[in-house]
Amino acid sequence: MPRLTPSGSTGSVSTIVPVPVLACRATMFRYRTIIERLAAEPPAALRDGLEARVVSHPRCPVARYLLGCHWFDRGAAATAVRHLMVAHRVEPQYQSAALLVFAGLNWAAATERPLLPVLLETWEEFRRPGFDRYPRERQLLDAFHEPDPGPTPFGPLARRLWRLPIRGLRGQIREAIVSRDAGLYPILAAPA
Repeated sequence: MPRLTPSGSTGSVSTIVPVPVLACRATMFRYRTIIERLAAEPPAALRDGLEARVVSHPRCPVARYLLGCHWFDRGAAATAVRHLMVAHRVEPQYQSAALLVFAGLNWAAATERPLLPVLLETWEEFRRPGFDRYPRERQLLDAFHEPDPGPTPFGPLARRLWRLPIRGLRGQIREAIVSRDAGLYPILAAPA
């Protein structure tokens, strides 16, 4: 049984927290600090901040995830996939990173298609995997979330996809919902 009091302690009334709990709290604090610092960056400077973070901390899942999303916005699927693979490897709670990796691989093969239909096909192909449900992933997505665009009701899947920090994807979701695109709308309105 692990010792909860320091050696030589007389068992006073003070509370002693086990060392693994302290390490976990410290990690969560560092994690939250990194996210808050990056979320405070102006959008124009964010990419440079992310690149610098990856150079100094190559296994930083937050920077890798956000760089992957940035490269999806630029249409560079291979670079996005590379960053997202590292992000998911380092932080398995980033379930959306895994989905985006496979969608990116499919998108690289179909470069003339928008990302949204490829992402939806990949989501269906992998039996509708869950994402946006683990604490670390939610914390990251909450920090970079944009409010939905207005009166058009979003379905549950559309709301979850909207939380992904990919601006181009958000534009495609908005367009599909507003136009009620026959191919995309039923899937976006479906339960996630």
